[in-house]
Amino acid sequence: MHRMTMAAVMTAMLAATGSAARRGAIPPPVYDFCGAAVAVVTDAQGHAAYAGDTCDGDNQVLDHQCDGFATHNGREDYYRIDLDVGDTLSATVAHAGDAVLMVTAECIAFGTMFTCLAGADAAGPGGVETISYANYYAQRTVYLVVDSHTTAGCGAYTLDLSILGEVATQGASFGAVKAAYR
Repeated sequence: MHRMTMAAVMTAMLAATGSAARRGAIPPPVYDFCGAAVAVVTDAQGHAAYAGDTCDGDNQVLDHQCDGFATHNGREDYYRIDLDVGDTLSATVAHAGDAVLMVTAECIAFGTMFTCLAGADAAGPGGVETISYANYYAQRTVYLVVDSHTTAGCGAYTLDLSILGEVATQGASFGAVKAAYR
């Protein structure tokens, strides 16, 4: 989410929280994994590999429907990824437990809902999950969440990431094509 927009949302939430507190209402919980997100660094070909364990992760992304897949109350690990316009993020995780992948637009949310950009939960325990997200908009930062279905379903994983930029097209006139075959 754009920093100005996030600041406006936070200001509005703080104002609402302040008035709710005066009325005795409980403010919504704040879920924030910004400080725990690992900044992804890719090689010259746009690839990166990480290993982790969701058992020592946090639980900031609660029950959430993302692209028809449900994330659950298990522990998560988080990755911050900067994308240019036209970049496509692909991620594959092999997980000892039962993983769910989610790409979000932000790392902080009031209540339990993060903006879902993509989700994947096709494999069961010990399976491999794959997710893809194409950024057609402005340059942005997105967050990849490696989630466990339950705390007991956490485990070690390997994560392979690929960030591929937009492929430029080469233009050629029909005359140049014909000339190549003479």
